[in-house]
Amino acid sequence: MKATDFNLRAGIKFDVDKGLTTFQDSRLVIFDSNAIGLLRNELIQVLGLKKAKIIFLRFGFQHGYADFMQMSENYKFDSEMDLLASGPIIHTWEGIVHAKPKDLSVDRKKGEMFFTGIWTNSYEAEQHLSYHKPGKEPVCWSLMGYASGYATAFLRKPVIGIEPVCRGKGDKHCEWKLMNIEAWGKEADLYKEAYSEFFEKVAIKWPKSQ
Repeated sequence: MKATDFNLRAGIKFDVDKGLTTFQDSRLVIFDSNAIGLLRNELIQVLGLKKAKIIFLRFGFQHGYADFMQMSENYKFDSEMDLLASGPIIHTWEGIVHAKPKDLSVDRKKGEMFFTGIWTNSYEAEQHLSYHKPGKEPVCWSLMGYASGYATAFLRKPVIGIEPVCRGKGDKHCEWKLMNIEAWGKEADLYKEAYSEFFEKVAIKWPKSQ
């Protein structure tokens, strides 16, 4: 199948008798975005901006990684690029953000990736701006984490996604930029810190020789 053929409706099951909603092998829970926004702001107030950011980066990474595993194990795509492109599509289906890919290049042998795109209607930018004024840093932490987790699972080595453009810092929309970990400089230090435990697990599961 093509990435654009994916339809989340077909993969979701509602079991009202058991109180379970599932997507393939994963249990889903549905929360109002305002509730997530409140939780996010509470974490910022209690823990500070840096620690709250790390928590949401990790939260997003786990979400993206899990979605990749479901997509790769339960769907047969026409190509690897369709499998990778299904990440932005399922992200859109989940109501988190509208994701539109731009530039994409992958060299699996060299372990390199360059993947960019545009995010519009980010729930996280929306929630952040309901509590805070635009700042100097990107604020779609869980979205960046999701992209990093999905891409890391796909490439089978650490990938980091950062927003060069974000509504949370006054831009008209948000954008993502995904690259293999070696391609980033100091701007990725916080993200490396946030994902360090995940990256260690990836290294164990997929040795560098593969």
